Amino acid sequence: MSSPAAVPLPYAVRGVRVHSRQPVGACAPLFGRVELDFEPLPAGAEPAVAFACTSMGFTRPLTPDPAPAYEQALAEGVLLELAAADPRHPDARSGTPVVARAVVRALLWHYTDSCDRTFRALGAVAVREALACVAEQRAPRLIDTRVRAFY
Repeated sequence: MSSPAAVPLPYAVRGVRVHSRQPVGACAPLFGRVELDFEPLPAGAEPAVAFACTSMGFTRPLTPDPAPAYEQALAEGVLLELAAADPRHPDARSGTPVVARAVVRALLWHYTDSCDRTFRALGAVAVREALACVAEQRAPRLIDTRVRAFY
């Protein structure tokens, strides 16, 4: 059985923000904040993730601090969710793959309270919010949660 043909995102969804909170006293590294824009691509194009920002380490004052592992994890989460092909996560979207380009506008991480699994989950949650915005014809809402980093 072949997988369903991918469909393009019908229109741009800008300002999708997902924050994962670190509970006070928690040991699991769950902190992360991202903001993404999702843009349509022509049918037949490959989904993509572009970075229009530099990662910020959560320090005072905030300073640009690249975090390649978190950037890669975020991209993986976005691309797996767009492809509707992530068997590892119980909340993963299934169904028709979507062709879109995600532009990362902000990525904030913490030296001890973040991990790559958190950013993979944030990418997936951001895709679900963008697709919900399209389905419900609404603007993005801030998703403020503690992600379940099963990845």
